[in-house]
Amino acid sequence: MVYKRIRWFLSRPDVQQNPLKAVWKRLVWRLRWLITSQPFTVPLGDRLKITTPKSGSGASIYYFRFSEPETADFILRFLQTGMVMLDVGAHIGEYTLLAAQKVGSTGQIHAFEPQAHIFPVLSRNVEINEFSNVKLNRSAVCDLVGEMEFEISDEPAMSSLRKHENLDNNAKVVCVPSTSLDEYWSNHATKIDLIKVDVEGAEKFVFQGATKLLSLPVNQAPTWIFEYAPNSYASFEYHSTEILELLKHYGYGVWQYCGAGIIREFKENKPHPEIINLIAAKGTPIGFTVSSIG
Repeated sequence: MVYKRIRWFLSRPDVQQNPLKAVWKRLVWRLRWLITSQPFTVPLGDRLKITTPKSGSGASIYYFRFSEPETADFILRFLQTGMVMLDVGAHIGEYTLLAAQKVGSTGQIHAFEPQAHIFPVLSRNVEINEFSNVKLNRSAVCDLVGEMEFEISDEPAMSSLRKHENLDNNAKVVCVPSTSLDEYWSNHATKIDLIKVDVEGAEKFVFQGATKLLSLPVNQAPTWIFEYAPNSYASFEYHSTEILELLKHYGYGVWQYCGAGIIREFKENKPHPEIINLIAAKGTPIGFTVSSIG
């Protein structure tokens, strides 16, 4: 076990680039939380800052500049000035902030985060970066409008709608406001360019509440980037093929981002990490190169 942890640590990109700096940052991160439990403000990407509670995603941002570098890279390559993005499961606002910076004052970001103790952190992060193009919504997103039961995990990024079987006996269950994307967007005439979905296994219900958006023609349909995690889906008692078939039904192709502006068609029957982010689009995402490998 110790040997595996050492190998994992040595494989980290920042460790390989600058071992001393990487070790120092990890020491600072741990010592900082021994001194205070107050949120920590750290750099995010270029010229942004983000306040984070003690969490795995916050640590990754501190170590690597992003919690998921490939996801950040895709969003920054895809978005252009004036575009509109919906951030479903915004958490502390990592992608909300990156997107708001990229689309500029003529663009719009609509962020959704239901956790009462995390939403103020998200709001604060938008405020300290002085963004006026962000609309914040303290709401879960699914296929129902009203209220839903929500599990609060000790790791904030792992909180989710209540699963069919409560797998975490220590989780706190609360009621939160909920909406669907079709309902939310019904009074908006603006085209949505990109929707990011990270809801810890409840992705299917977000798509089921967005059938009008999914039905839009190629030149109006949004592109999606969503977390593909079959084990998390199983905790909600559905199979990963249900999402893939739903997207196919509405004319979407599904892609895996390889980095550096390269995508490849996603094939479920091939080996892949337990959790990855996939791209769903009607047609090839503009500005990306399709790889014939894989």
